[in-house]
Amino acid sequence: MRKNDGRGRSPFHDEVLPEQIDEADQFSPDSWVPRSKSLKRLTGKHPMNAEADLTTLFDAGLITPSPIHYVRNHGAVPHLLWENHKLDVVVDRTLTFGMDELISRFNSINIPIFLACDGSRRKELNMIKRTRGFNFTTAAVGCSYWKGVLLRDVLLEAGAAELMERESEKCFWVHYKGADELGEGEYATCVPLSYVLDPTNDVLLAYEMNDHPIPPDHGYPLRLMLPGWVGARSIKWLTKVWVTEFENDSYYHIYDNRQLPSFVTDSESEIAKIMYHHPSTLCTQQMLNSVIVKPSQEEKINLADMKKGKTYRIEGYAYNGGGNEIDRVEISLNGGDTWLYCVRKYPEAPIRHGKKFWTWLHWHIDLDITKLARVESIIVRAFDEHKNTQPPKPVWNLEGMMNNCWYRVRPEIYDDPANPDAYLLFRHPVDQGNGTNGWMKESTEERIEDVKRKASAPGKQFTRDEIEKHHTEGDCWIVINGNVYDATSVLSWHPGGKGPIMAHAGAVHMDTTEEFESIHDNYAHEKLKGQVTEKAMAHMQKDANSKKAELSHTDGGDSKAALDEHMWTRAKLVETTRLSQDTQRYTFSLSPPATKLGLETGQHIQIGFHFKDSLVFRPYTPVRPVLDKEEDGTFDLVVKTYFPDENQPGGTMSNILDCLQKGEEVEVKGPSGAIRYQGHGCFSVDDKTYTFDKVSLILGGSGVTPGYQIIARVLEDKTDKTKLRVIDANKSEDDILLKGELEQLSKEHGNQFEIVHVLSHPGDGWGGLKGHVNEDIIKKHAFEPSDRTVALLCGPPTMIQKAVLPVLQAWGYDEDKNLFGF
Repeated sequence: MRKNDGRGRSPFHDEVLPEQIDEADQFSPDSWVPRSKSLKRLTGKHPMNAEADLTTLFDAGLITPSPIHYVRNHGAVPHLLWENHKLDVVVDRTLTFGMDELISRFNSINIPIFLACDGSRRKELNMIKRTRGFNFTTAAVGCSYWKGVLLRDVLLEAGAAELMERESEKCFWVHYKGADELGEGEYATCVPLSYVLDPTNDVLLAYEMNDHPIPPDHGYPLRLMLPGWVGARSIKWLTKVWVTEFENDSYYHIYDNRQLPSFVTDSESEIAKIMYHHPSTLCTQQMLNSVIVKPSQEEKINLADMKKGKTYRIEGYAYNGGGNEIDRVEISLNGGDTWLYCVRKYPEAPIRHGKKFWTWLHWHIDLDITKLARVESIIVRAFDEHKNTQPPKPVWNLEGMMNNCWYRVRPEIYDDPANPDAYLLFRHPVDQGNGTNGWMKESTEERIEDVKRKASAPGKQFTRDEIEKHHTEGDCWIVINGNVYDATSVLSWHPGGKGPIMAHAGAVHMDTTEEFESIHDNYAHEKLKGQVTEKAMAHMQKDANSKKAELSHTDGGDSKAALDEHMWTRAKLVETTRLSQDTQRYTFSLSPPATKLGLETGQHIQIGFHFKDSLVFRPYTPVRPVLDKEEDGTFDLVVKTYFPDENQPGGTMSNILDCLQKGEEVEVKGPSGAIRYQGHGCFSVDDKTYTFDKVSLILGGSGVTPGYQIIARVLEDKTDKTKLRVIDANKSEDDILLKGELEQLSKEHGNQFEIVHVLSHPGDGWGGLKGHVNEDIIKKHAFEPSDRTVALLCGPPTMIQKAVLPVLQAWGYDEDKNLFGF
């Protein structure tokens, strides 16, 4: 194994980082944070606590790509900028550094550092008895390159050596805190000054992860990295470092990241308060651990394929703390009676300072596959250089920290009813996320507690209508697993803020259960009001199945298409063309690798813009591309700007677009809209298909754009003989969008396409129709209703509801048969 000189380069230095904003974040304070789809959220939508699929993480290699590195956030990600971020350093003197000054003034190193949450493998402990933490599993780990300056050098610049020499009899602590604003105050902790000043400990002020600026979730722009320690001590969004002779007394240093003795079962008890303050419970350096990754959870091997002489590779990972080397990794196939030696593989050049190991390792062993059919379990354990090893059984503790017992995978014979073959199926202790298919089952103690809670729960049942009335901050009910909770009093102190709860206030759906599944403690039980009725539960299940079907339908879409129904992606303004005093044509380019928009004719997209604390978005229909041949990685919007005046504030999004400079970006998501034109008179509306010979389009204002898409699509296809009539309503001639394009199409296709404009406030020279759309205009300029005729509407709600719909319905059009609205 080679030594690491600190000048390494990540194999992912040229990786493309996520640019999409997950739909789950659009109403949270993290609405600006790009995240990978590969991360599984464990605490609902907000705050972000997530891990990747274990096999995906392992297969990525010994260096972890940033997008699939686990995320542990206590609250919203601070929206910080490199240009104005400052670090205050207070020792014997006070120094303040900007980011550019920090990295130019001190030497940097770039080394791989392994991180693991001290709550890794907590779900196994939660199966024994519920802890106070959520269900991180074996994937709450990652090993990436981190580049930064040594904190030691910065502290010496601030007078640390002089301080220690002058007051040599004292013990000093280095305190540090992040910029995140949390319900219990700042997130701060400390580490002995003597440890930081040891140059072999590589304590970093990191500003890059895998040779890129640190992603927001991982601490941009500055993170203190403490190699060999639990992840909680590597504080993100670093703002201040200071030295005192006292240990940190902030809330998160005292009441988080502690391994209390197993006899402490109540966090409010006197003994718990004593132990939270006791130095022996503090989680500091990482502990020895090892995990089996393959066989993976619920992996199946056909028994017919298990022939003598054929090998199977069992694989996994192991890590240690304090820079100590892992001496060996072993597996047992007989419950721990005998052990087999495994091959270890570290990342390239893992050794720092001749003795320190800051990374994990991968291990494997090749076995005759027939041996797997005869074993009760596969167990792994590791030994460190001091010959310490892992405990055989888990050590339960209230916070669910530092679980490093033997890791067991159990095989079982599986008969597939749909297949005549038998399989060997492997189960890990627990599933990731909310799955319950691991070999560990909830303990008898936990099941008894659940029965007690249910027995003492209020018997009252609430209808859907009753629950939906409680949707305000002053009266907030939520539904979890069919139970109705009064969450009003929780809003003021909820760790993720009131937003995540208010998003479900008065809502009767399964989404709330997915977000707050972990609410099972006695405090939650006190807030229990009763249960939903069977009818309300059936509604929730139907809604959940519908959403699941929608997601499965959208998964695995066109990889070249930019649009995703559930993710926001970036689009850059490349050209602006002014069409009139208040109307512009905007051309946006799509983010690579997308080469086409992916929008069906008649649909629209959501355009979003991020402010510091919110996302504003509005629907727009692109006027290009319409045909596949027009797809060139860009799209056009024609937008009328509603400027503010003394009577009204103007249109938010239209003014944002009007002020947008070339090169600036917006977010796009979609497609949206139930009406899709398939060509030759064929329309898909929701999940039904209709075919018509004649199409009447009654449009108003900016509602002309989806109509224009259909018009252009029909007329550009010489084989499409569908006839079109359009009534376009506006205030004045200047308000007519796409007037030139529509007139040109009318001239070229007069036998197929007719259009009339109706103006409510026409100028003196206007020779067209005047006033508002009415019965006479509709019956004169739209097609008469029939089974082969459809009317499509898009415009101001008042115009559609009051002037258009009643006339069409009285005339013979039937809503949802040949009458639809965009």
